[in-house]
Amino acid sequence: MDIKEYIDQFPEIADRERHEQFTLLEKARDISFNPPAKRVFQMYCWLLPVFMVFGLGGILYSFLGYGSWLPIAALLLGLIVSRQMINQRRTALMQKGLQQVLAKEPARSTSE
Repeated sequence: MDIKEYIDQFPEIADRERHEQFTLLEKARDISFNPPAKRVFQMYCWLLPVFMVFGLGGILYSFLGYGSWLPIAALLLGLIVSRQMINQRRTALMQKGLQQVLAKEPARSTSE
């Protein structure tokens, strides 16, 4: 997982140097995505798109009936929605890990 995308994203550490943010985010990633949590997240990443595609296909079919466009629309919508949900979940896990890292870190002096 690339943690560079999270640099300057979290307000708790946005005022720190980039290398310090990178170190904190690496620690947060290690806490959040330990081996059991990583397996669960990978399963989530595989199953969510499948359920979204079939779920949206069923919803579209029940409201609009069958059309040749239905599988394509369900596929596209399902993949887009599931990608957004996966990204939000990954960010939430990183946020949770960052909170744990910051809780373990000694208090910073405000006179720096």
